[in-house]
Formats: sequence, C-alpha cells, structure tokens
Amino acid sequence: MNNSTDARKHLAQQIGNGAVLIHSGKITYRNNDTWYPFRQDSNFYYLTEWPEPEAHAVIVIKDSTPELHLFVQDRNEEMETWDGKRIGQEGALEKYNATKAYSFNDYQKELGNLLEGVTDVYCDYSSPFFEKYDRDGLAHAIPYDQRGSEFSKATLHSLSPLISELRLIKNNGELELLKTACDITVLGHIEAMKHTEPGKYEYQIAAEMEKVFYDNGAERLGYPSIVAGGDNSCILHYSTNREILNEGELLLIDAAAEYGMYSSDVTRTFPIHKKFSSPQKDIYNEVLKAQNLGIEGVVVGNSMKNLHEDTIKSLSESMVNLGLVPLGVDETISMMHFFEFFMHGTGHWLGLDVHDAGSTEVDGQPRQFKNGMVTTVEPGIYVRPTKPVIEFPLIERDPKKIRERRKLLGMEKATILEKEEISNAKTIKHEIPKELLGIGVRIEDDIICTNDGPVNMTEKAPKTIEEIEAITS
Repeated sequence: MNNSTDARKHLAQQIGNGAVLIHSGKITYRNNDTWYPFRQDSNFYYLTEWPEPEAHAVIVIKDSTPELHLFVQDRNEEMETWDGKRIGQEGALEKYNATKAYSFNDYQKELGNLLEGVTDVYCDYSSPFFEKYDRDGLAHAIPYDQRGSEFSKATLHSLSPLISELRLIKNNGELELLKTACDITVLGHIEAMKHTEPGKYEYQIAAEMEKVFYDNGAERLGYPSIVAGGDNSCILHYSTNREILNEGELLLIDAAAEYGMYSSDVTRTFPIHKKFSSPQKDIYNEVLKAQNLGIEGVVVGNSMKNLHEDTIKSLSESMVNLGLVPLGVDETISMMHFFEFFMHGTGHWLGLDVHDAGSTEVDGQPRQFKNGMVTTVEPGIYVRPTKPVIEFPLIERDPKKIRERRKLLGMEKATILEKEEISNAKTIKHEIPKELLGIGVRIEDDIICTNDGPVNMTEKAPKTIEEIEAITS
C-alpha cells in the first residue's frame, strides 16, 4: 500500500490545509443484469488503492499531514453470496491504511464532522458524482450565512490538476509495476509472432497473445488489442480483429497487459509467415530510424514538442525518399503533407491509464521531461490503399495555430474552416508508388526518462528486421 500512501503525502504537501473529496468508479451494466468488468477510477486508486466500487474518500489535511477517511460497502453475507466477498470497514483499516472507515451510506451524514473548520475543499466539481454526493453534502457540512450574503465559508478547488501533476512523476513502486506490465507484454508479443501464419484469423493471434498476458499475472488488458493484418494496418484504432491473415502481408499488433492497475503500450509490425518484402522493409527501416531517434530524445530538459518535431522531420525525409510526397522536406513539413501518412502524436504519458494524466505544456510552454516521467515513442507510416492518388494542397499550415483555433472555436467549426481553406488552395496531384499501397507500420516502446538517459522497458520485444525474421520466417 506504499504507492497511495506516498501519493497522499505528496498531495498534502501541495495543499497544506484543506480536504479532498473523491469517489470510486461504479459498476456499469452491459444489458439487463450483466455488467462490464469493474475497473477502479484511476485517480481514486492513485490516492487510496481501494479496489471496490461504491466508495468515497475524504482526505483531511492539517499542517501538510493527511488523514484518510474511507466510506465503503458494508459486509453483507447475502449480497456477498451473489457478488463476491467485500473488504468492509475492518479491511479498510487493516489493509488500506485508512484513519477511519465508515459505511458507504453515511457519507453525507459524516461529511459535516470531517469538514469542521475546513476552508479549502478540493474535488472534481465537473463530475456527476459532485452533483450526486457533494453539492448537498457541502451545503450542510460547511456553514453559510442564512441571510444569503455569503453562500459558503469554504473555497472549492479543482482536484484534477493537482493529481495530474503528481501522477506525471512515477515513484519506484509505480515503476516496478510498469516494468512488470512491460515484461508481460513483451512475452505476449513474442508469442504472437510465433503463432502468426497465413489462414489464421486476427482474433486467433489476439487470443494466443492475451493468454500469455493472463498466464503471467495480468489482471486485464491495458486497452482493446489491435491486431491488424494487411490493409487494416493503416487503420489507427482498428479493433475488429475478425479478418483472415494473408501470406506476404504485414501484421500490426498494438496491445498490452495491465498489471497492478498500470499499463504497458507496445506496437510491433511484422511479416505474416515469411520475410519482409523489399517495399515493406523500406518503410519499416524508416519508421525504425525515426523511433530510435525519438527514444534518444527522452532526456531530462527535452520536451514532447521537440520529440514530435524531430519525428516529423525524420519521417518527412523518409517520405520524400520513398516517393510518397511530391515536394521537398521543407514543403512536406510546412504544408503538413506528412499528415497524409503520419497523423498522430509521437508519444503520450503512460501509467495508471494507457494515455496517462498530465499535460504536455506548462503555462503555455512545452513541458520539459523530468526524471521519473514515462512516455511512449510510436512513430508510424500508413499508406492507405484507398488513396492511390492524392491531391496535396499548396498552402502552409501551422500546427500551433490549428490547435489554438480548434480550442477557440471548437473542433467542428474549426475543421470546417480548415476544409474550406484547403479546398480554396491550389493543389498538386501525386501518384503513390503502387508497391507501397496498403503498408502500415508502427513501432512503439515504453520509455522512462531518468537522470542517466532513457530506459526502454520494452526493448526485449523483437524490433530489428533480423530479430523479427528469426521468429517469423
């Protein structure tokens, strides 16, 4: 239970004096009385490690010292016969380091006592749980002027930004869980490579891989597995996994295990039961070059922005050399022609969530990497078979201005304007080399930023052409 204890201590140091209100996830029903497997809310788990639904936590902080008050489901033999054993209040005290434990149903009744003298309350007031549990509870818990001149003597603060900042830096316990998730994930990817053959279905490969995840201690998948053969490798979030695998095509697998609530995130692309063809090898080597460059950039003081810009430059050079774009490297970047073949970010934070908490900016400036941050590095090139000829607009586009306008106007209005600008621009028609159509390659690893340089937690998943072909051919 050390991770959540550390998290509460760090949060208390940030707040000084006040109280934190936070709520667990809930059971979501799939249909009738059948439910989706429960997974705890990540922020709630981060601060408590409590694994069950229907729970509240009040963390009272005095002089930078936290007290954890947990409200949990009562033990109930009849209900436990149906739904499984509950930890109960005794377990909350003995196993989860709660200062005091209460019945889940007594939350609003006890809130007043816990918040006595508190003037700063931290909660997620954008959450439906705030409306359901906290608004009325706070109105009764914290005195306010009945004449209406002052609603409440407490100030409400948003909790999410504080937790997001804390979750960015992983402690040693969190890194150990992430490393285990990564080790399990590597084993699964290797098994997938071994079992891939023409005539099998994508879901069969997924099953072999996911069995390894579970056999090695994963509680669940980090996210729905992407097992994309042939043209499907060009679909970024493909998860149908129902099509047959054909010899000579590529199989892109983006899949990972979750261990102790922490997720890995790994992608490998490899040939189906034989060696890479020459065109496949050409694209693969270019993506691998960009990925190695990206991994080298996960160092203290660098930023995700620089990492992405360096990746775009590397991949744009590759696209020019491969004949995918009509103009030179500078034009490919400034006119965003690369976006036809690389349309996502280079990486994202990794932790309790596969796309983990934390902004990539601080006060409008790129956030610098620090010791203990964990990111993915995942460049790709996707040559969609549905676009054998592309009309590239001859108009300079600034990604920063595009993001700012999308924030200002909203995604829908901004994209309409973007389409109008592009449609009014001159274009240059370019035919994509036929041998490259339908090839999609992504390579992704999980990297810790340390004071001694980047540490690749998933480097044992075969990645060079030689390593992969030693298994697949």
